[in-house]
Amino acid sequence: MKPYRYETIVEQIRELISQGELSIGDKLPPERTLAKRFKVSRNSVRQAVQALAEKNLVESRQGDGTYICDRNNALLVDSLARAIGAEKTRIREILEFRQCLEPQIARLAASAISPAQLDRLKIIVCDQQRKLLAHEADDLLDQEFHSLLAQASGNTVMQEVFANLNNLLNESRSEFLQSNTRKRVSITGHLKIIDALEKRDPSMSQQAMESHILDIEQTVLN
Repeated sequence: MKPYRYETIVEQIRELISQGELSIGDKLPPERTLAKRFKVSRNSVRQAVQALAEKNLVESRQGDGTYICDRNNALLVDSLARAIGAEKTRIREILEFRQCLEPQIARLAASAISPAQLDRLKIIVCDQQRKLLAHEADDLLDQEFHSLLAQASGNTVMQEVFANLNNLLNESRSEFLQSNTRKRVSITGHLKIIDALEKRDPSMSQQAMESHILDIEQTVLN
């Protein structure tokens, strides 16, 4: 997985400045706005802003918001780009971790999944397709799909690990990473996984999950 380009983030920040959304002395745009622009979670933006505050480039005013307080535009651009870039790297690393964990879950599930669980996976994908047509977020459905696979693996330790890490893994499912392209890629990947599971083919299921996560990574970070 290749790292997110620092230059791309810099260009996005400069665009915000040129449009007057990011000006010295003004209030920082809402977390939601910045998260949507940089395609990261709101928590990622929060972490980035905290990094700026530690350098005294912004200051938080109780009940009023966060203000840009340094007049050095170049330093602001560089610091925000590096902070956002660090959060992009975190998303990449989460996807790398998912690549280590979830293909093995799919492999185990191929032998242990029940007909009822397979039917539920199909319903989830149908619901995802409806969400796509309605232009609605499907992150909860995506989470349910992968959580159900962990349950279907039949391995209780795997289930516990997956459940305990759900909040972390969900950072790669942020609503601001849910473009229509991402949703379509997700649906296609899930259908291939279901096809492999129906064939009760462990290797095919593992490969389908590996390809699915790789496709998501390329969609989110490229």
